[in-house]
Amino acid sequence: MGHAIAQALINAGHSVIVWNRTAIRMQAFHDSAKMCASGVREAASASDVIIVCIDDYDATLALIEANNLKELLRDKVLVQFSTGTPEEARNIETVLKDCNVNYIDGAILAYPREIGHDALIAVSGEKSAYAGIEKILAALSSDIRYLGEAIGGAAALDIAVMSYYILTHLGLIHAALICESEDVRRDMLASVLIDSLPSDIEEIRNLGQALQNNKFENPGASVNVYSNILDRVLSQAQDKDINSNIPEFANQIYKKGIAEGLGDQEVVSLIKLLRR
Repeated sequence: MGHAIAQALINAGHSVIVWNRTAIRMQAFHDSAKMCASGVREAASASDVIIVCIDDYDATLALIEANNLKELLRDKVLVQFSTGTPEEARNIETVLKDCNVNYIDGAILAYPREIGHDALIAVSGEKSAYAGIEKILAALSSDIRYLGEAIGGAAALDIAVMSYYILTHLGLIHAALICESEDVRRDMLASVLIDSLPSDIEEIRNLGQALQNNKFENPGASVNVYSNILDRVLSQAQDKDINSNIPEFANQIYKKGIAEGLGDQEVVSLIKLLRR
């Protein structure tokens, strides 16, 4: 990902100084970058805007502490694209504020091949700091989403999207078990899911609006409807003696929602059961 970021900036005509903890990974930039720094202090000294994309926030803090970078970063902008949690973003912002560093926290919700094109990139932090680097970030994507000044926003959106994908993958796994047990090709399953994406997009948009407004009346498909479908899913699992851990987990939540009076509401009204 770091390579893709650097290349996109170079392609956009920016003056780029690169540094990598593994020197051999900088070889591709010896001709195109302004400089391949010999060390992290040299890179930090030479740049007013520093973009970090390494393993995680702990690794970033370790680099800063081990190389005494705080003073070198004073009055500069640091953009973090490492992986972390909202709390870690808040912690590193606190550390950097002591040195008057303008910190922007970012999350890249895309593959490296999408950088420089339409990669979905979320950023959060002080508006003035974001405004100062908006043109630089535009080199990375045509889809930069500024979430506001709450520094944990980008990391929160990142893990929220990953949470959605992880649980979707579990649904796909059980769907594949059903197909296997009934001699239906798994690539046919994938094909049907792909062809369903346009209607899924509209449904996700509607559910997102319901969650934002906290209004769950007049559902497209209610908790009761999906609960009945789950009953059939579980019945098929029993008939074919396949693992039912995934739908059983979902069924517990749906049945509790019905018991709590949510049966006729939009399916995402189940969030009421999970709020603390």
